[in-house]
Order: sequence, then structure tokens, then C-alpha cells
Amino acid sequence: MNQSKIWDAYSKSYHNIEKNPAGFQFSLLNMLRVNEADEILDAGCAGGHLHQYILQQRKKDCRLTAFDFSLEMTKIAAARMIKYLNNPFNSQIEDISDQEIENVDLNSPLLEQNKYKVFQGDVQSLPQLNDNQFDIYISNLVLQLVANKDQALQEAFRVLKPGGKIGIVIPVVLGNVPMLSLQKCFIQAGLIPNAAYKPTELENREGLINFIYKHGFKEIVCWNQTIPFDLFDIDDNYIFPQFREILDKASKEQVDQFYSLYKSEVQNRLNLNLPFTVEALSLIAKKPL
Repeated sequence: MNQSKIWDAYSKSYHNIEKNPAGFQFSLLNMLRVNEADEILDAGCAGGHLHQYILQQRKKDCRLTAFDFSLEMTKIAAARMIKYLNNPFNSQIEDISDQEIENVDLNSPLLEQNKYKVFQGDVQSLPQLNDNQFDIYISNLVLQLVANKDQALQEAFRVLKPGGKIGIVIPVVLGNVPMLSLQKCFIQAGLIPNAAYKPTELENREGLINFIYKHGFKEIVCWNQTIPFDLFDIDDNYIFPQFREILDKASKEQVDQFYSLYKSEVQNRLNLNLPFTVEALSLIAKKPL
């Protein structure tokens, strides 16, 4: 299955858990000062969980543009914003029906009137976007998934205005307790032979800072952050798409063994009065004038 189809299939589960990384995103948006921008780009927006917040914080005439590799994710983001914009004071944007998502118009006049645009796109090639267009480029939990990271940063640099800011969040594999716990249970159940996820060169401050410098950005600020995950019981929403594919092909015996191990892993964590936590490395930087 190709990557876009994997994330299409995972879109509704991701929609349910997307709130967890909000701690990273709120910190990033605060450091970027989104309230001062005229044009904001959310590159790899998933279901647009924080777009409501950005719309509330932005300047009156600021335009928010967003895209995702998965068409299903963009449809969720658009449906979510249409529901919010139709009734901003009494709207449960989480309660979006499958029909609303399936039938959503990505080019809805309501979205355009509110200076909001979402489309399917690839961070590695953005012919839809102009040079020097945006004040802020947001890359939240995206860059680690991209095949050609250099090309993605070149595109980010191109579409940012001189003096524009990029904001990046990279998950740290060795600090991702839910992922490590799932991986451990998969190995013990015989579903994978060994650790599938290794740290990348971007998961330490020096590596990430050097990578951003290499692509021409300046005035870099970088920090680590850890947040809790609301994982208190076995929940299929937290089985990431790469693992879901493996489970779908496994024998019933192996699947049952995995869920038994997973349940014990969750309970053992709770017995220690500890939440499942996720660590990320965040960074902001400027395109020189």
C-alpha cells in the first residue's frame, strides 16, 4: 500500500488522537507569534486540529493555507472548519459525520470567505504555491516521514517571504513511550523480528540545527518538550498505521497474543502512576531578509 493510502486509512483514528500533540503545537504557535502574520501555511496539516485556534488568534485579514499528503485528512480538516465557521459559538467540531467528511467541498465559498484554503499536496513539491508567499511555515510532526527531507526544506525556504519563520516539531523515537510499548509487544508476539523504528539524524538538537542551517535559515531556537498521552486502556486508535498493516496480515493467535501483551503493558504503566509520554524536538528559524 502506498503512503498516501496508508494515511487515508488511518485518517479517522488519527482524527481521534490528534489532540495529544496539541501541547507541542501550542508552544510552537506561541513561539512563531501567529497573531502577527499575514499568510500562514500548515504543511502536512492532518485533520487540522489546531486550525480553529489559529483562526481565533490570527489578524483579521490573515490567510491560513493548509495541505496534507492524504486526501482524507484534508477532507476532515475542511469539514471541521465548515462546522466551526457555520456556528463558532456552539459547535462540537469533533462530532463530524462520515457523510459530512465524504461530501465536503474543499473549495467551499464559506472557507474562501474566511480566508481558509486546504488542498492535497506534497511537502517535497508545491507547484500550487508562489515564491515568497508566506510569513509562517508550520511543519508539525511531518518532516520525519518525508523521503526527501532536503527537497522539503528547499520548498519551505522558497515559499517563505524574506524574514518569514519556519516552525518544526520532530518526534523523538526514544522518547515516544506509546510507540516503544507497541513495538515491544509486536516483537514479543513474533509480529516483527526487531526494533522497527530507529532514531534519525534530526532527533537531536545538533543534528536538527545543522540541517536547518544548511538550508539557509538563521536565528534558530530549538527546544525539547515532553507531553502526556491520554492512553489508559487498550485503544485501537493508538495502533499506528505501520503496525495496523502488520496486524491485518497476522494470524488470529498472534493478534490475540499481541493484545494480551499490550493490555499488560498499559496496566503496568498505570500501576506505576505514570502516563504514557511523548517527547519531541521543536525549532523555529527565520529566512534571511
